[in-house]
This record gives sequence, structure tokens and C-alpha cells, in this order.
Amino acid sequence: MLRVCSRLVVRPATSTRRVRTFATKAGTLGNQKRDIQVSTVVGLEDIKPAMPNVDVGKQSGGSTYCPYDQTSKQYDQTRKPLGLNVFLGSYALAPWPVHSQSLLDVGCGTGTFLETMQGKFGSLSGLEYSDGMIAQAKARLGPDVNLVQGSADNLPFEDASFHAISINQVVHHFPPDNNFAFLARTFKEAARVLMPGGIFVINTSTPEQQRDAFWWVELFDHSEAVICSRFPPLDVVLEHLGGAGFQVNDDSVCVPLHRSLMASDKYLEKGIACGLEKNYQDGDSSWAMAEKFGEIPQVMQKINDMVAQGKDSHYLLRKEQQRKSMGQATFVTAIKQ
Repeated sequence: MLRVCSRLVVRPATSTRRVRTFATKAGTLGNQKRDIQVSTVVGLEDIKPAMPNVDVGKQSGGSTYCPYDQTSKQYDQTRKPLGLNVFLGSYALAPWPVHSQSLLDVGCGTGTFLETMQGKFGSLSGLEYSDGMIAQAKARLGPDVNLVQGSADNLPFEDASFHAISINQVVHHFPPDNNFAFLARTFKEAARVLMPGGIFVINTSTPEQQRDAFWWVELFDHSEAVICSRFPPLDVVLEHLGGAGFQVNDDSVCVPLHRSLMASDKYLEKGIACGLEKNYQDGDSSWAMAEKFGEIPQVMQKINDMVAQGKDSHYLLRKEQQRKSMGQATFVTAIKQ
């Protein structure tokens, strides 16, 4: 079930981080050891560091902690859609030619993904909750793309309206309560508006990828565990997909190991000193959580200290080795039965 470009190595668990390993081979999930493994962190939601005056919010349909209405104008300065080959290759497996399909992007943000899909599908639609994000998307895409404001767990579309659905780095903004119940409702809504035989592609990150593969998260002493707890483990994603009536198979899970989630030319343009710039921080929502914990000044001091002491290159080498061993994103392709 797992496809990687090279061998996947996952950092061993420490005594304070409980890890369950799920083999993904021949369509099975279990605790037995396989040649290629994916580990998903469990119990991170039970790690509750002190959160004085920190409100991560309960806003339905939008990010519960990232102020996208404010950051939307800077967001695209560091981002570039990842895994276009995964999306288009998956949609080509549907019973309809890609150029005749209708595509819905749930949580379309500023519209960069839909922009890359223009001219490849019969019609394009995007759903976005944030006022700032959808304003940027409308300015980017113009009238040819149907953009609708709404919540992912209550899609404002008729049954069987689309041949294809995508969701890109969105699900960690959903409330994680009750075993990611909001995610389960979102998947059921996707199944409702998707035609039988249609393809649903999810681009997300596992808790471990978020913890280890992004160089800055290790510097977040107080918010790290909370950030990781927002990302649904792979087994939860697969469980909720099955509960919504989707089918996954041996090729459903794909982990790109080399491309960063940010644009490659921006990710390490200035080494870890990138993290000193607000525009860079606005390109990844984990910085917003650290800001809610009031620890951005301490993180920036750590960066400055490493640079001043000449330790930044060694730190970055270690973090890049981790990133390239496990990737920053996990793609799951599901078929509506």
C-alpha cells in the first residue's frame, strides 16, 4: 500500500513518545514487521503541556488556530503545490477521461493547486472557509473556476456532483476531538458529492512527519506536541475513509521523500535564518500555533544563537537527513465504491 522513492526510515520512538507501527503490504495493516513501514504516533493527544491563555478555537469549517485571513496575502510567497503527478495519475484511474472530469478542491486556499489544474479537467470548483484565502483565489483564478465559501463537513453541493475531489494539507486545521470526528464527517460529505467510481486524493502529513521532517518544529518546546496532535495518524485516515464508503488498495498510500512541502527554492533559501522572517513563518501554520503559545521570540533566539555559534549547518544537516528519510507529506488515494 505504501509507495516511496527510496527506503523509508522512521526515527525510533523514545520513552515519552508512544509509537505504533502499521505495516502496509498486500493491503494489510498490522503490528508485524515488514520490509517497508510507516509509523503513526498515538497518544500525542494525551500530551497536554501547560496552555495558559492559549485558545486554539472551535471555529467550524476554518482553521482552529491559523489566522489565514491575515496571512493569506503572504502565503504563496513560499508555497508551491506538491504531488501533482500523484493527483493526476490517480484521477487517470477513474472510468472517465481526466479532461472530461469535474474536480472539487476542498480547502482550496489561495487557488494555487486549482491553477495548476486549469485546462486539464472539464470543470473546476473550489471550497474555502477563510475570507482572506477565497479572496486571493478569486483574484487568481477569475470567473472560470467555481469558488464557494463553506465548511468541509457540510459541502454545499448536490449528491454525485463531481468525478474527482482533492484536499491539500487541510485536515490538521479540523478539530481533532472524538478521534477526529470532524474528519470523519468531511470524508462522508466527500463520498456523498462524489460519483460512484470517483477518486478522492488526500494530501496530509502524519504526526511523525510533522514532528521530525520540518526543521523548525523541534525548536518549539511548548507547542510541538499540540501541533503534532492536530495531524490525524495514517490509521485514523484509513479508518475514516473506510467508514465513509471509500476503498483503498495496495497503491493507495504514497510518500514523496525528496520534495519539501514549501517551494524547493524557498525552503532553505537562507538556511535556518529563513525562520527569522515573518513571510516565511506565514507559509506554514505550525508557526501560528507556536505564536499562540508565545514562544516565537524564544525560537528566534535559538536560531540566532545557532547561527552565531556556527551550529546551524550541523543542525540543518541532521534535520535534512530526517526529512529525506520520511518525507513531509503523505498522499492517500481512495475510490468511491
